[in-house]
Amino acid sequence: MKISEQYYSLKNNIVFCLAVPLFIMLFMVIYHPTFFGEADSFSQAWELHDSLFLPIICAIVLVVLAISRAILCFALVRHSLTRRDFLLWQCIEIVVTSLFTNLFLSLYLQCKYLSLLPRVLLISFGLVAIPYLLYWVITEMTDRDFRLHQAESLIEELRKGIERNESGMVRFADEKGNVKLVVSADRVICLESAGNYVTITYDDDGKLVRYSLRNTLKAIEDLCNANGLVRCHRSFFVNLGQIRTLRRTPQGIYAEIGHPGVDDIPVSKTYASELIRLFGN
Repeated sequence: MKISEQYYSLKNNIVFCLAVPLFIMLFMVIYHPTFFGEADSFSQAWELHDSLFLPIICAIVLVVLAISRAILCFALVRHSLTRRDFLLWQCIEIVVTSLFTNLFLSLYLQCKYLSLLPRVLLISFGLVAIPYLLYWVITEMTDRDFRLHQAESLIEELRKGIERNESGMVRFADEKGNVKLVVSADRVICLESAGNYVTITYDDDGKLVRYSLRNTLKAIEDLCNANGLVRCHRSFFVNLGQIRTLRRTPQGIYAEIGHPGVDDIPVSKTYASELIRLFGN
């Protein structure tokens, strides 16, 4: 499982790099560090209250963490570390910090490097476990809140999209009830019956499209009426918004469509009066 992007955040890692040395300093000031042994040179140095002793240790921790987190933020962000890889990275981070700290202590206290190393490693892992654990908890909680916010925003957008689609889209289904065409109601120009098929003519961003649907006008009549498509002939439904004019000729009434490429649609006497009333309104 990949770690969250929050772990690659420059801001979060800067806070972490400053918080860990500060925690170590506060801990060593509040809690008397006799864990090296009461009679050894470390305790003697602490009793002398050397003003540079503690700041140098904290500076070593800060520098190592800064370099490590800079590599994490800028070099490893594209590799998407797994949780196990990130845990290993942190362990190596603590070990490297301990090695440099132990080097300083061995020189400062005039002790053998290897004799002091086991205790430094033990103390380092025990001491920084608290800030590392807090960092993990806070980052995971922040990532959870961020993901929840993203999910809520996506759900809200989907909900609005569904509402828009349901109120403005027509879903034409075939005789088996399978939806074959979804088109905006205001883009539909007309529907023409042809045997067991219905030809749906609609505008697709300026392009005239004719789609053949295996169904009958009678089966989709209620769908057409619910979406502003009016029956004007036994074989035709027309969109009132697409009619430019109604023209009376010796052969009958025709609806002239404003879209180029669409022939005039015949209006039968059965539906003429209702269509004229609706078109006039």
